[in-house]
Amino acid sequence: MQERVSVVITTFNREDLLERAIRSVMAQDYQAIELIVIDDHSDAKTAALIEAIRPECDARFVQFIYERNAKNSGSNFSRNRGYALATGKFVTGLDDDDYFLPQRISKLVARYDEKYAFVCDAPARIDKTTKIVSDSNHKRVVTLQDILCENVVGNQVLTTREKLHAVGYFSPEIKQQQDRDVWTKLIIKFGPGIKYSFNTSMVDAEHGSDRITTSLKKYHSYRKLYFKYKQHMTEATESHNLYQLMSFRGYSSTRMNALLRGRKKGLKLRFKLLRRTLKEMF
Repeated sequence: MQERVSVVITTFNREDLLERAIRSVMAQDYQAIELIVIDDHSDAKTAALIEAIRPECDARFVQFIYERNAKNSGSNFSRNRGYALATGKFVTGLDDDDYFLPQRISKLVARYDEKYAFVCDAPARIDKTTKIVSDSNHKRVVTLQDILCENVVGNQVLTTREKLHAVGYFSPEIKQQQDRDVWTKLIIKFGPGIKYSFNTSMVDAEHGSDRITTSLKKYHSYRKLYFKYKQHMTEATESHNLYQLMSFRGYSSTRMNALLRGRKKGLKLRFKLLRRTLKEMF
């Protein structure tokens, strides 16, 4: 008997993309799926889509849940609401503008190992450079210092409902880099994650909807994570994060390299120089 997998989709005014996402979950070769859609107070078009597609969802899934927020409450609230409703042993998410390939869930469930915090793969981006790798079994261990330097995981993983619940789901105070924040919490509590090099999900980089990419917003999100997890960082990881913060604030690579070089070449002394510079910026 297959273990139940709960898939949580959060959505806001993207009914066309939402239908593509839902149908990609329908097309999974894994059968025991619970689909939960949390609508962050979209207009009537989203509810109309759900009513039209509900008979197919009820027939395909072990359980289908659609909930609409009373007001627009943001992605963290919506995700947490969805995962709180989940009943599967395993949980995973799907953004409404992305979609799964048919073997997504079966591949990750087969490779889940309890000694790791989660299992994930390498999502492919839908753009002119798209290259799908479906048969590689190469894997890497994602350590705490890896995730504290950069989100090397991506925007979705497969883990257990109990593990996600144990770390408190998504943190309300983290408005961007929410995914990286959760992966960090999971690794701190349950040990490293595991990442495979094949692709079983597609990240849509070409649709017309807005994506949040400004350097200032990146700066604020990275800054929050830096101070939240600073105590877990090695000296090299802390220096890396400070370098990123400087770049988001508009420092040129020439100036950053000059600051890093300075007259003193020791890592500790260069790090102190960076900290003095950042104090001036803050």
